[in-house]
Formats: sequence, structure tokens, C-alpha cells
Amino acid sequence: MEWKDSIKQSVKESTYLKYETIIRKHILSHNISTINMSNLTTKEIHDFSEHLCKEGLSAKTVNDILVVLGLILKYAEDIYKISKPKIKFKKVQKKELRVLSSQEQTVLEHFLLQETNSYKLGILIALYTGIRIGELCALQWEDIQVDRIIINKTVQRLKEGDKTVLSVTTPKTSSSIRVIPIPQFLKKYLESFRGKGSVLKNRKGNFVEPRLLQMTFKKYIDECGLAKTNFHALRHTFATRCVESGFDIKSLSDILGHSDVKTTLNRYVHSTMNQKKKNMDLLVPLATI
Repeated sequence: MEWKDSIKQSVKESTYLKYETIIRKHILSHNISTINMSNLTTKEIHDFSEHLCKEGLSAKTVNDILVVLGLILKYAEDIYKISKPKIKFKKVQKKELRVLSSQEQTVLEHFLLQETNSYKLGILIALYTGIRIGELCALQWEDIQVDRIIINKTVQRLKEGDKTVLSVTTPKTSSSIRVIPIPQFLKKYLESFRGKGSVLKNRKGNFVEPRLLQMTFKKYIDECGLAKTNFHALRHTFATRCVESGFDIKSLSDILGHSDVKTTLNRYVHSTMNQKKKNMDLLVPLATI
């Protein structure tokens, strides 16, 4: 509780609420919270993580909990000189990114450009800028200028007591605050819809929450007859098409709002057999045979 109070002013509200939930639901509810911190061992932390796995939590969720526990133990070490035991994290199986094929993207685009509404326009923006769903839902017309889109906020649902509320906050990280140039072809569609307030509006004229947009996207995917996918696949598809088109990675990393070029490289730059063969064919013998 002392660590939680110490970070309240230095982290985003959404991050603080996430930490608070982890402490309440997973740490304080387990007998690990009854062990004197100076007696806590690596084995007990390992047993704790195994117990979480048996409860059905994914390796990623267990690691999120262990990260919070590690931050608490680090605070105890810094402030009270209590030795911090080593924490062994779970191995997370990498999920294959769902990327729309060129054919699937063509089908989706034809659908979006017919009888275009604000939802279809929003999906088109995501497909050609790679912005996250919360960033799109928070987008205001004043953020869309002649040749650029300014990303400086996001919409997310935060826990407030026993209920959740929609909240407009700053984006995921400082690097997520960025300016994205608008592709030439997209400008005319944006101008034809230009208005005031939120780019995406619900029936009451308020901004659309991510969950509703996700549901609408799923409905559109079904209508297109495409394989099951989620909204975030648009971001992966955008990045993949950029790599295929020869984008320089630094520019792509900035557009995506990644804090490190390595993230972009590790996630999206994968050479195909054709690319490997093309590169290998560049090799020629130095000696004349």
C-alpha cells in the first residue's frame, strides 16, 4: 500500500488503476501477502506464480502480476534495505500477428468506400495510419489538419469503484504523442466528412467507445465474408504494407508511436523466402572461374 501511494502522482491514472487491481485481486488475496517481506524467497514467488497459472491465468497476465510484485519489492529494497529475491518470469508463447492479405484488404476497402459512414471512415483511417482503436475514438476534427493527423489522446474504460467509466486520457506512452502525415488519397474522404467535435460519434453525438467500434468492425468483417479478426489487425496490416512498400523503419516506428525502433523491427520486419533468395542472388564470385 505504501508503494502504491508513492507512485500515484508519477504514473497515468489507467496504470495506477491497473496496479491497484492486481494488488487487490491477485497479491493481497494470496497467502504470499502474509509472509514477512524480509523472509520472502524466490521459491515462494515461484510457487505463487504456479498457483496463478493453475487458476487459469495466461503466462502474460502472470508476468504482469510478477512485474508489480517486483516493483513493490524494489521499493522495499530502496527504502528499507530489504533484500529483493530473484523473480523468474513465465515464458510467453508469441502469438502470430493477424495481418489482412492483400486480397482481404481489397475486399474490405471496397466495402468501406461504398455508402461510407463515419464508422467506415474511421476504419479506413486506422487501415492507412495504423492508429490504435482508443486513439481513433478520441480523435477530434480539430486534430485532423490539411495534411496531418495529431495524436495526443486516447479513450479507454477505467474502473471507478464498482463500475467502469469512459475516460479521455493521454496516449499509451510519450512516444505515442505524434503527428502522422495523411496519405494523399485519404484527404478527399476526410474533407467530405469534416465537421465539429468527435470524428466518430454515437447516436447522442458523443465520442464512440472502443468496445462499440470493435463490435461494428466485427459486423463489417462478417458482411465482407472475411476470416475472423479484431480491430488491432488493421494496425498490423498497415505496418506490414508499409514494410512491403519499402518504408524506412525509423519513419514507420515514429508513425506507429513505438518508443524504440527495435519494437518495429521485431514485430513487423520478417524476411520471406523470396526476399532471402533475391538477396542471396546478389552474391557473385570475386574470382573469375
